Order: sequence, then C-alpha cells, then structure tokens
Amino acid sequence: MGSFALKAEVRSDTGKEKAKKLRKQGKFPAIVYGGEKEPASLTLDIRDTEVVLGRIHGEKVLVDLSYGDTSEKVFVRNIQRDPALEKLLHVDFYRVDLNRELDTKTPVHPVGLPKGVKMGGLLEHGLRELAIRCLPTKVPPHIEVNVEELEIGHSIHVGDLPEMDGVRVLSPEDSVLFSVAAKAKEVEELPAAEEEEAAEEAAGEKKEAEEDAASPAG
Repeated sequence: MGSFALKAEVRSDTGKEKAKKLRKQGKFPAIVYGGEKEPASLTLDIRDTEVVLGRIHGEKVLVDLSYGDTSEKVFVRNIQRDPALEKLLHVDFYRVDLNRELDTKTPVHPVGLPKGVKMGGLLEHGLRELAIRCLPTKVPPHIEVNVEELEIGHSIHVGDLPEMDGVRVLSPEDSVLFSVAAKAKEVEELPAAEEEEAAEEAAGEKKEAEEDAASPAG
C-alpha cells in the first residue's frame, strides 16, 4: 500500500475550548501512546490527516509519525468523528517496536462470488476482524478469504485459513468467518380484508344453519 507519513506538533494546552480553537484553524487534537514512553498530546492538520486516513481505509498499516525531534512508527488505534457532520475530532496513535511482536486485529475480506449465492443464498459474515500476533512489519493490512466454493449451508472457519508467514492467529479455530444461508421462505398470508370476508361468510353460514334447525318442519 506504500508508505504513510504524518507530521504533528506537540500540544501543551488541553480542554474542549482549546480543541474548538484548533478546529477553527483546520487542526485537531490527537494523542500517541504505547511502548515505554509517556503519552504525548499532539496537534495535526485535518486535511493532511484525512488524506492518509482515506488511503488507509481502516486497514492495519504502519504510519511514520513525526513531532518535535521524534519520529515513530505507529498504528491508528481509534478515530473520533462528529456524529452529525463526520468532522475529525480526535485520533489515538499507538507506538510500536518493530523488533517486538504485538497482539492486534486485522480486517477480513471475502473474495469471489460463492456458489451458494449464485443459487439464491445469502453470504453471511462472522468475524469481521481476526486476532493475530506478529511483528509490526508482518501485520497484514487485511486478510482475504476466497469464498467462491462456499455452498448453501456451508461455512469457512478460522481453522480453514492457510498458514501465514510470521503471523500467528489467536482467534478460536471454530469461529465462523463466512457462511451461506438459504433465504427465508416467504409465508403466504391472506390479506386482512380477505380474512375478514372469510370470517363473515363463515359466521353467516353458521347463523343460517342454526335458523334452519330452529324452524318447524313444513
């Protein structure tokens, strides 16, 4: 996916009012933490950060983060946005040691059109992310799973995945990644008006029968 880099400034002022002023200037607050260092409060440019986040597209990718005299390899850990306007509010970055394994999660993507879907079934997702352990440089941006041979009623489990070089899967082997289910059968029901009409006819027939039984023989 190429390399990604972001430049930040060390931030000393904190609080909601300071954050509002930053956003008016086209910037936003962030924090970087992890490793043996203390967390650092930062300020980043909104436009530059949005460009990088758009290219990463939620995948697990290393980012070169520089601030002051420091340059670190980080993962984007958490992104906060305004729920109404989708504006960037805050980002958490997590420091990584390139020589030390870490436990993390990476997205799982299906590849291909399942046989079961061609027959009218529905592809269902199980785990959206896979828990893994590996060196930061070995973290796959995402994991692709071929689902073309998946038929109705069949599933692909974590244990069905091929081994990945330098990556240990931590998610349970019996966890379902993808499955194809049959579409629910539509139950045919009479419209309410038809049901009422049928009930009225039945009541009328019952009343006529009772009147015939009660009338004297001619």
